Amino acid sequence: MDDDFKVTDDQRHAGENAFKSFDKRDEGKISVKDINNAFKFCGVTLKGDWLDKYSEEIDQDGTGYITLDEFLMLYTEKLRQEADERDLREAFRVLDKKNQGVIDVADLRWILKSLGDDLTDEDIEDMINDTDTDGSGTVDFDEFYKLMMG
Repeated sequence: MDDDFKVTDDQRHAGENAFKSFDKRDEGKISVKDINNAFKFCGVTLKGDWLDKYSEEIDQDGTGYITLDEFLMLYTEKLRQEADERDLREAFRVLDKKNQGVIDVADLRWILKSLGDDLTDEDIEDMINDTDTDGSGTVDFDEFYKLMMG
C-alpha cells in the first residue's frame, strides 16, 4: 500500500542490533530459528504464519541461517506492513461513522469506486459480495483488511 515507506535510522539500528545480538559467533549470520526472537528484540511481534509467507526469501541457500541483509529485508517488510495496517485502521475508523466496528457496504462501494477507474460496477459488486459473505450489509475490520490488502 505505502510504496514510499522508508525505515528510519532508529529502526535500521534496532534491526542491526537485534541481528548482532543473535549473531553469537560474529559470523554475519543468524539461525533461521532465531528470527522470531530477533524481531521481538526490536519490539516487533510476528503473528501466526507470517514467516511462512516469506519462506522463499528466507534461507535461500538452505544453510539454516540468514545474513544481515536478508534479515533487514524481512524486518523492513514487516515494518511496512505494520504501517499499512495503521493506515487502514485509520481509514476504517473514519468510515465507521457510527463507531460500531463495522462499515456499511454502501460506504465501501463508494471507496472502491473512488480508488480507481479500472474497476467496473460488476467488479465492485463481486468484491463486496466476496467480502460481506454473510450478507449483513456491513464489513468489519478483518474483512476490510483482506479486501484492501488482498
